[in-house]
Amino acid sequence: MIVHMNKTSSAAVGIRLDQLRTTTGSVALGRVLTLLVIASDEAGVRDGIQAAAGASRAHPLRVVLVMADEREETESDTKASLDAEIRVGPEAGLSEIVILRAHGGAASNIETLVSPLLLPDTPIVTWWIQDAPSPASTTEVGAMSTRRITTSQQCEDVPAALARLREGYTPGDTDLGWAGITLWRNHVAAMLDETPCTEITSALVRGSLTHPSTYLLAAWLGRRLEVPSWVEENRGEAVTTVVLTREGGDIILDRPLGSDYGEMIRPGRKTQQVHLPMRSLETMLIEELRESTADTAYEDVLLHGLELLDIQEFHRSQ
Repeated sequence: MIVHMNKTSSAAVGIRLDQLRTTTGSVALGRVLTLLVIASDEAGVRDGIQAAAGASRAHPLRVVLVMADEREETESDTKASLDAEIRVGPEAGLSEIVILRAHGGAASNIETLVSPLLLPDTPIVTWWIQDAPSPASTTEVGAMSTRRITTSQQCEDVPAALARLREGYTPGDTDLGWAGITLWRNHVAAMLDETPCTEITSALVRGSLTHPSTYLLAAWLGRRLEVPSWVEENRGEAVTTVVLTREGGDIILDRPLGSDYGEMIRPGRKTQQVHLPMRSLETMLIEELRESTADTAYEDVLLHGLELLDIQEFHRSQ
């Protein structure tokens, strides 16, 4: 069921949501958190709804999606107003989705806007689907959230965005670029556990230089293996290849362009295929919602791994 409420208030939306819960049988009991999704435009709203509805099947939650337009009130269509949309039932997966389109003065304070719609006594997670504000913890909604998820992939200058995230990091922050390399990390770790366990001397990650996963994976390898690591541009949407140099032959994990499978290449062994698809917003969001505490591995890579990689210097050299 989809209910539209134009020229309304968030308090009225909360009351209508309670009424729908009674008439449709939807309940707030069992919801484990409130997910606030901050979008910049309708494309972000669309992608946020799709990802959050899918994630709710793994984590029952209430979704409050906000698209704020704070343009000056010089035209009638930008005067202070709030349009809302409520989705329950099949359209919302196992969640309740509230979409708030705030205009003018109504968009000036997002915290006040969403407060009547927050589930009581449950964690709040905020996801900026098209942005990576830093420090995220000092934003209106970030200050009241236990977890803050950014999407630096959408930023024009990804290395600069990662540098800002590093400078403004607060425990509880994370970025979807980190969840994007989980499968790569797992497969690389499995390859390193195999014999012969000779010393790794350097690490190279090939991939898109407009995607944070390329830099985060190189930083993770350099930090964990304590070796020089760098990135190299390659065709593809994100990471395409990892090369670990060692005596006796390189270890390579390569994903051919357009394939959902990667190839493990090791000296003296037959090439092995592993499932290595590009991860969707939904799968990455599901992973990030599993933990309510700070991601210490991401923290270590962001604060210490990236400075070893020196992504700003690399970016200037291109």
